[in-house]
Amino acid sequence: MSTNQPAAENPRPDEHGADHGTQVASMFDGIAGRYDLMNLVMTWGQEPRFVRRTVQRAELPDAPVVLDLATGTGDIALEVLRQHYGATITGADFAPEMMEVGKRRPGGEQVDWVEADAMDLPFADGTFDAVTHGYLLRNVADIPTTLAEQFRVLKPGGRMVALETSPAPDNLIKPFSTAYIKYVVPQISKLITRDPEAYEYLSATSRGFKTPAQIQDLLEEAGFEDVGHETHLFGTLAIHWATKPR
Repeated sequence: MSTNQPAAENPRPDEHGADHGTQVASMFDGIAGRYDLMNLVMTWGQEPRFVRRTVQRAELPDAPVVLDLATGTGDIALEVLRQHYGATITGADFAPEMMEVGKRRPGGEQVDWVEADAMDLPFADGTFDAVTHGYLLRNVADIPTTLAEQFRVLKPGGRMVALETSPAPDNLIKPFSTAYIKYVVPQISKLITRDPEAYEYLSATSRGFKTPAQIQDLLEEAGFEDVGHETHLFGTLAIHWATKPR
């Protein structure tokens, strides 16, 4: 699961006036081969469970038509296929090399892989039963536009489900969870990837991202109903869901 364009309020991959969306895509392409392993490390080995839970929260109908945004190497897209026989799944991402890794995974040939910008989707109105994504919203330049596009391509009654990081809530665990993301993850990444700067960027965007309550407000402002979320990993990860009105 990868990203599209970096949020304007978040730290950027460099401090110059370059095209940051393109740079972020390039950054993820550079770590594509090790991305899944690092996701396991960053979630203390629980990433597969969170992916399964995300797909369950989509409450998909029989033979669903699903769009998985920021699909990356296809974790959520492939889980949809495992849980729902006859599903039609489109995986869209800004980083083509990430999708190349996904294409080589078991079941990858059943996914329609599309290079696309989450803020300007190349799909018709009312196309999908569900839109899923993992770790997308913290990295787009405009969250309302991104959610409006998801709302547009959903069928009436369709579901949006997102797996996202969250800033550590103010509790006794916060100093430890913050230290893990800020210091430990970048150090571990040096042992696994040749681009630890990518995970320093991800660490910073995770700490500076919106709270689950703020994301819920944005979903409601986009027109969704039945909006909710659940948190995991001591509040540092959330699964969000919402429904397009019928």
